[in-house]
Amino acid sequence: MPLRLRRFTRPEILSSIRPDLLRRFLVPYQSFFHEQAFDLSCLDENAGAEALASLSGVLLNPAQEFPHALVDALFCIHEVAVPENADLLEITAASERIALEPESTLLEVALAIWMAVPEALKWMHRRQSTTRLRSFEYFSSEDGVSTDFSLNEERIRQLEHSLALYFEKRDRGYGCQIHHYPQEHEHWFLISHGERYKRKTTWEKGKLGTIGFRPEKYDLVIYDSLTEELRINAKTDAQREHYRKQFGFYLFGRENHFPGRNKYTLAPLLRDGEAALFSGDIPEIESVRLVELSYYLDDDSPEVRTHKANDVFAALARHRQEIPKNIRPLKATFRLTFRGHDRPRTVTIKPSNVALYTRDGDERIIQDWLNRREFIIPDKVKGHEQFEHILEVC
Repeated sequence: MPLRLRRFTRPEILSSIRPDLLRRFLVPYQSFFHEQAFDLSCLDENAGAEALASLSGVLLNPAQEFPHALVDALFCIHEVAVPENADLLEITAASERIALEPESTLLEVALAIWMAVPEALKWMHRRQSTTRLRSFEYFSSEDGVSTDFSLNEERIRQLEHSLALYFEKRDRGYGCQIHHYPQEHEHWFLISHGERYKRKTTWEKGKLGTIGFRPEKYDLVIYDSLTEELRINAKTDAQREHYRKQFGFYLFGRENHFPGRNKYTLAPLLRDGEAALFSGDIPEIESVRLVELSYYLDDDSPEVRTHKANDVFAALARHRQEIPKNIRPLKATFRLTFRGHDRPRTVTIKPSNVALYTRDGDERIIQDWLNRREFIIPDKVKGHEQFEHILEVC
């Protein structure tokens, strides 16, 4: 199989690596290159364009299958040796006390790290993979439940085994690895597992053939202790749902610690402002006020900010302020006054799955108002029985 790695198949890229370093990197695979009629000893201080072109040809069209270890090494180095990783590569080399030649290129730094501590470069590659996963589904924890958890290696291995069985049952092959990266207020779990088996047609030595393989897939689950949320990047709804339950159980002892699917959104507050509180089309409701709003500011210093007032919009207007743009709302509490009743009702929405009511009997009217103002996500919930409520009587 041709190795489609741009940095290692072009002679001009190979020439940017010191020949002695390139030779030392390839020496463990010397028998493979010998079978390709390529002598690694030609990679010395006198190595010229002809030797590098010859090596490029072997990498582009080997006469036999590449050693898996060489493919893994080249792929990892190819992925990591990019400008955005320059600082991290230098810091890693320094922390591992790897001696670098003056004016080393990024490829040379990555090669040197791989030869000295390959696990360090693999860690960088996994870390890089997490930053590429950007589409997440958010699950809020229930109010009033413990958010303390103790995470240890044994628990991660138990979770790993449970997920491995799940992937096996879904014909993704048995096996799973969880890489845990603690952050300042987050725990990142990068999950490596197999995908459904694939077969592809190939041309080899003038003959049609097929190869079969099981691709690797990365998913990412993040628990944020600041917002008390679980966010999940996974390919299918079924996998996201399974992660929601499994991480709830193994982190907090409850499968439904992060309940339900997306049902609620606070987007209307950002889109419509105070107009999102309109209730004139609901005869039973006299007025609605926003009395509390919490949101997440994802800037240089991430923080959760909360506004509390008898009327949040009126309070912001008095101070000539408004709800910031490009925030992620976490929780909003509304005070609803019903016609003919002195005592207002309270409803709290936590995207994407929690609604708190002060009285069970208010449910139908409040549901109607939430639906009309689009606080309930359209087309996500088709029937009353599918709503997942947490009722709080006060």
